Amino acid sequence: MRRRRREQTVNLFAFQDIITGVAGVMLFILLLLVVQLSLRLATQAAELQEKLADDASKAAVPTRPPDEAIEDPFQDLEQLEQQLKQLRRENQERLDATARDLDGDIQAAQSELAELVRQADETKAQAEKLQQQVASQQMSQQRKEILELRERLREKLESLKQEQVLHRSGKLVAFKTTASPTRPMWVVDLRDTYAELFDVLQPTDVTTVSYDRKQIPMQTVAQISDVLGEKTQTRSIILVLRPSVAGAGAVLLSDFRQAGFNLALELLDEDSEITVQGDVPIEGDSIEGDSIEGDAR
Repeated sequence: MRRRRREQTVNLFAFQDIITGVAGVMLFILLLLVVQLSLRLATQAAELQEKLADDASKAAVPTRPPDEAIEDPFQDLEQLEQQLKQLRRENQERLDATARDLDGDIQAAQSELAELVRQADETKAQAEKLQQQVASQQMSQQRKEILELRERLREKLESLKQEQVLHRSGKLVAFKTTASPTRPMWVVDLRDTYAELFDVLQPTDVTTVSYDRKQIPMQTVAQISDVLGEKTQTRSIILVLRPSVAGAGAVLLSDFRQAGFNLALELLDEDSEITVQGDVPIEGDSIEGDSIEGDAR
């Protein structure tokens, strides 16, 4: 029993010795680390202090530049004045060049403006001249038309005067026919450059047919025949011509007869007026179915 207790006591002491040894080793290592850290901090602090001391000494002692580095302020001022003068000269030259360019542009613009004004004046003068020419031509045309109208009116007046004389002398030609509403008769007046067609019973209702005097008579007959076919169903007509075209009148008379018309031919001058009295039947020679007589009264 005692031996066991003694062994246990020995073992406990041995374990305590081991723990104490381990703790001692750890404490020694920790001490080494602390010492090393302290040395490092001390070294850094010394370096920092030395650096601060150097900075303080540099700040306390002013640095004086060498003699050759010192600049003369008067010399700098002269250089600045020279540079300023140079800049002024350059600016003045640029301004002069710009002014010359602007003067040239202004002169060119003034020249163009003067040319435009001159062209405008010429155009205006031409327009006024043309307007005067047009007005003169219009006046000439109007004057010509007025003269023509006056001539036609004069001729008409002369014709009316001659007609008045014919009325007074009883020489106005009149057609007295046996035309009636049941037996109509038409007059074809070819004394002018156009043909006038009208019913004997309605002399105021005149139909005008234009034709070319150079065309053959058959074409004229065809034109008049077409118009008569539209206006009336009668085939009885009185063909009135001027005495100067008596030969052509014979041809027209033959062509109208070939076209199926019953007609009479009368030769009247341009001063004669045709008057129609459809209500005055007379006895006379029958011309192909129609009783027609030219009578002077």
